[in-house]
Amino acid sequence: MCPVSARDLNIVFIPKSHDQDFWLFMRQGVDKAMQEEGQIKLTWRGPAYNDDIDSQIQIVQIYAKPEVDAIIIAATDRARLVEPIRQAAAQGVKVVAVDSALDGNAHTNFVTTDNYAAGRLAAERLAGLLKRQGSVALVRTVPGSGSTEDRASGFVDYLRKNAPQIAIVADEYAGGTRGKVARNVAALLARFPQVDALFAVNESTGDGVLRALRQTGLAGQKKFVCFDTTEFLLDGLRKDEIHGLVVQNPRQMGYLSVKAAVAAVKGTPIKNPTILTDAVMVTRDNYQKPEIRALLIP
Repeated sequence: MCPVSARDLNIVFIPKSHDQDFWLFMRQGVDKAMQEEGQIKLTWRGPAYNDDIDSQIQIVQIYAKPEVDAIIIAATDRARLVEPIRQAAAQGVKVVAVDSALDGNAHTNFVTTDNYAAGRLAAERLAGLLKRQGSVALVRTVPGSGSTEDRASGFVDYLRKNAPQIAIVADEYAGGTRGKVARNVAALLARFPQVDALFAVNESTGDGVLRALRQTGLAGQKKFVCFDTTEFLLDGLRKDEIHGLVVQNPRQMGYLSVKAAVAAVKGTPIKNPTILTDAVMVTRDNYQKPEIRALLIP
């Protein structure tokens, strides 16, 4: 086998889905790192939806072979991906987890938002909007998603400690696609018509919640904070139907994940296995600032 420095690196990037703008941002960061590094052959392949765990496992198995230098993966399920990733590592493939946590110790790095802190940021925003009293529905995506579970934990812990008069009256997994979420949240709103606010843990749940609020005529009447950004969600923010967007920096995550993968393949000593990126709260008051706009438009 020829030396790493004398050939292109074969890197496979496996996102959670195809249906979220979040991955467009991340691809931009990946492309920037590739341009800087040079000599990288990239394969970008993920499942259609972030609840299709079986497809993501199959993709890992396809690329778990010696001719692949590294796999970068945003795991749809932190537990079920452990064995496929272990098998890839056994073939000599370096593995970097990005965005969402992966159990086990077969991966060299984890590049992610500080999701627990970001969940607390969302709770702080909602608590202020509710003047620290009222009721909230927590809308999760699918079980086993490390990033969104950490956000939910940060959200719940903040309210329990800092706003105990806010009751979490519903805490539900609404699905991995915007359509499923919209249907399930419409049913949730029928069961809890007096709920004051909602928090959605990612882009697809935020999209589905906004659609449900609009379909039920409740958009703008319920306080609503969610994660990530699309033109649809920004429209909700501009119309005061969304009262806060916790926006990550997926470009930076993508960029740093490629850098970590290249370093792992080249055998560079690992200083920080976990690499954290920040999140910011975007509101109608700040979304037009240049430094915020850069995070909002792919």
